Amino acid sequence: MATQKKTKKPVSHALFWTLIKETPGYKDAYKDVIKEGLVNQYSGGKTCSLSEMYRKYPAEYSNMLEAMKGSTEQRQARYEESRDKAAKRVIAAICAWLDKVGYTFETRSDKIRYVLSMACRAANCSNFNAIPESKLMAIYNLYCNKNSVNIDNPATDYVISKN
Repeated sequence: MATQKKTKKPVSHALFWTLIKETPGYKDAYKDVIKEGLVNQYSGGKTCSLSEMYRKYPAEYSNMLEAMKGSTEQRQARYEESRDKAAKRVIAAICAWLDKVGYTFETRSDKIRYVLSMACRAANCSNFNAIPESKLMAIYNLYCNKNSVNIDNPATDYVISKN
């Protein structure tokens, strides 16, 4: 019986690269130098390799990422900004779908109120502002897919049988 060799997927350091771009004085041309400096600093001079630090010194790696995230206020501002953008995208996608389907409203505020209630139902949540960003992205993708479907000649309108 032959044994299968398991190949490990390389670790993605996406969070590290996202956070490093937010460091003061970051320039794309010097990203490797900045990376080596940070890794060397937080590993205590043990290594300059990000992958090696991840494998051999996981505690130092975690401490480095936490330090790069910034203070509580900076983290909160970053979260609020991305969540706000996701919420606006959801509202726009649902509004586009309502326009496509042909719904009409007396005022713009009525339409927005209806859109917010639809998003809340989709997220199974009673407050739009309490919907987490991950759910907002899922709702956005759902309505983008609905908007991309052509409703002019739906396949369900064809007569299958005369009986």
